[in-house]
Formats: sequence, C-alpha cells, structure tokens
Amino acid sequence: MAYSDPAAESVGTRVRRARKRVGITQTELARRVDRARSWVSEIEDDSLPLDSIALVNTLAKALHVHPNELTGRPYRGDTLAEDQGHAGIVDIRRQLERYDLGPEWAGAVRSLPEFRTAIEQIHELRRGTRYGEVAESVPDLIAEIQAATHLYPPPDRRAAFGLLSTAYRAADSVAYNLGYADLSVLAIGRIRWAGERADDIYNEAIFAYLRSRNLWASASWNDALAVLDKACAGIEDEYTAGHPEALAVWGGLQLRAAITAARKNDADEAWSRHRLAAETVTRLGARQRTNYYELSINQPNIDIHGVAIAVELGDGPQAVRRAQSVHLPKGIQASRAGYHHLDYARGLLWCGRRDDALAELEQAEKIAPMLVRNHPMAQQAVRTLLGSERYGYGERLRRLGTRMQVL
Repeated sequence: MAYSDPAAESVGTRVRRARKRVGITQTELARRVDRARSWVSEIEDDSLPLDSIALVNTLAKALHVHPNELTGRPYRGDTLAEDQGHAGIVDIRRQLERYDLGPEWAGAVRSLPEFRTAIEQIHELRRGTRYGEVAESVPDLIAEIQAATHLYPPPDRRAAFGLLSTAYRAADSVAYNLGYADLSVLAIGRIRWAGERADDIYNEAIFAYLRSRNLWASASWNDALAVLDKACAGIEDEYTAGHPEALAVWGGLQLRAAITAARKNDADEAWSRHRLAAETVTRLGARQRTNYYELSINQPNIDIHGVAIAVELGDGPQAVRRAQSVHLPKGIQASRAGYHHLDYARGLLWCGRRDDALAELEQAEKIAPMLVRNHPMAQQAVRTLLGSERYGYGERLRRLGTRMQVL
C-alpha cells in the first residue's frame, strides 16, 4: 500500500477516502447528510469549501469517523517552532493517566499561595493562547500539585484538589485547541474527578460545559443541549438567589447552548439562549468584571457570541453587521479576540469581501497565533482566499498561507 501524508491531503480527498472506506456512493452520502449528490461531488473535488464546523461534524458522523480525520488535525509542524506545543502532549497524557497513583514528585512541594500564583501564571498563558508554553509547564505543575494532595494535611487537601482541577483544565485547553480530541475527553474527566474532591458545588456544571463541547464532534446536538440543561437545573437555586458564581456559570452554559443550537441550525433556540445569557450579564452588573471560572461572562463576550452564532447559522451578512458594532475592550483575552476576528473574517468571506476578510484573518493570527493556526475553519478560510487568487498570490496572503502551513 502506498503511503500518503494525511496532512498534505485536501479536505475533499479525505472525505472521498472515508466514503469509499465505508463502501457508500456519493448519492448515499448525500442522503445521509440531506444534501444533493452534486454537493458531495463538489466537496470531494475541493470546488466547494467545507467551511462549517457543523457540516464537518455531520459529514464525519455519516462516514463513521472523527471530524479530525476530515480536517487533518492535529496540525503538526516540520520544525521545532512550527510544532510548538505538540511535543508536550506525551507528558500531559502521562500525567492525566496517572491521576490516582502515588506521587512521583521528588522533594518538598510548594505552599498553597505559591501554587495559586503558579496557577494564575498558567491562566495568563492560556488566556493568551500560548499553548506551547502551557504544554511545557503544566505537566510538572500537575505532578507537584498531585503530590500536594497526598502530602498536605486534610484542611489544605481540598484546596489542593481545587487547584489540581484548574491545572487539568489548562491541560485540556492545550489538548482541545491543538486537536487532540481523545486527550481532551480524558482531561475533562480528570477535571471532574479533582473537582469532586474539592467539594466545588459548581463542579458538575463546569464538567457539563466542557463535556458538551466534545459532544459536538459526533453532531450530538440534542445530547449536548440535554447535558447543558441538566447542569442549569442543578444550580437553579443558586442562580435564583443571585449568587455571582451561579450567574456566571449559568450564563456560560446558556452561551454554550446557543452555539450548540446554532450548529443544529435552530436559529430561534440559538438566539433565545443568547438572550438568556445577556440577561445574566445584566444581573451580574459590575460583578461581570470578575472572571468566575474563566467563563468571561460579560457584555463584550455576549456581543462576540452574537457574531459567532450568526456564523454558525451560516448568516454572513448578519455576522458582519453584528461584528461592526462589537467593541473589544483593552485587555480582552487573546482567545476571545482571536475567535472574534476569525468569525468576522468568515462572515466577510461569505459576503465576497475578500480583502477585508484577509485583514481580519491577519488580525486574528496576530492576536492568537497558536489558536488560529490550529483552527480548521481558519485553515479553510485561508485556502478559500488562496483559491480565489487568479493571477498568483499577493504577498500578504502568501505569507499568511505559509505561516498557516497551507502553502
């Protein structure tokens, strides 16, 4: 059998291979995804871009593969700089696997205040989408905090488990954003395990928030919504009482439900959930400045999600209109800003505004390079721009394509 490098293949080639592997015709695949046979043919010929996460996931479900098999993720590089973050995956996986074993940390462990400082430093790296640096540092941090859960006296052990849950969440950020879906599932389980031992009353809700994201991979939209609604019900008393943590978590669950409904192509449900999240921000008032559970439940994020929902619904004009009124405050997380500029670029591209789309993609990559370079829709947007160039690539687009490893 001839060897082929999957990373060098087009999306259409991967779809065709997956279809042939399950032994179905283009007509049958079209029936499974409720499309015309000509649509499948154009996808396989790369004459039509597969520029929707929902479509990728729906196709993958119909072909009995994980979406990564169609998008080619994770996107490994050929040099140390291009492969940043991926080399740390092995050590992250090892720490997640040995979560319930005895400590292997040699020597004394730091104090709780020192661990909190270290966790905040990891948070800053994660917020800045500096996943390579997170991947390098989080395995040792997990190992040391895990040792602390064994060595600390009982009163401090619960707090150590809370910090361990947070460290596991940083590991999940690396795994999910670099395309290691199986590792993300494992990490989310560890977040839940440690959170239970920390006696965090919002642990199950945070677990649901993260779990629903992985249910997207199998286009299990109804299951994801059920998980999120169950989590909302579980904190309803605290939410009704106006506890700020409950308001933030409930708002985060509603935003996650809004994106889920949009990917399900249920516009009414998506915008209804978005309004519920906006009401939560109103109830938080000045307290929205506190980033409870790293969920960013504040007005700018509500506005950013408004653009994202329009994109997920495939409504380019509405995405552009909404994006034009979004104000990104100084100091906003790079991950939030990066996603916003990427969504804005996709909306502009669908409206035929290629130069503006390129500018937004450049801005997204400048703000959050590792996030954007490892995002399948960013890669597809760059490929679409490259395919629209009739007389050779412009210098800006060529440089972007090279950095994104699509040239």
